[in-house]
Amino acid sequence: MKVMDTINHRMGQDTLKLASSGIENSWRMRRGFKSPNYTTHWAEIPQVTA
Repeated sequence: MKVMDTINHRMGQDTLKLASSGIENSWRMRRGFKSPNYTTHWAEIPQVTA
């Protein structure tokens, strides 16, 4: 903890955090192009032909 405190003091508050402290959900993933069955239908996998 002393090492984390030292780094945060030198580099700025919250430079390092514990994983158990969680993250801020200020962003959301866009899912407009995701297939509803993206892992269950072989027919939806793109095919590349030469």
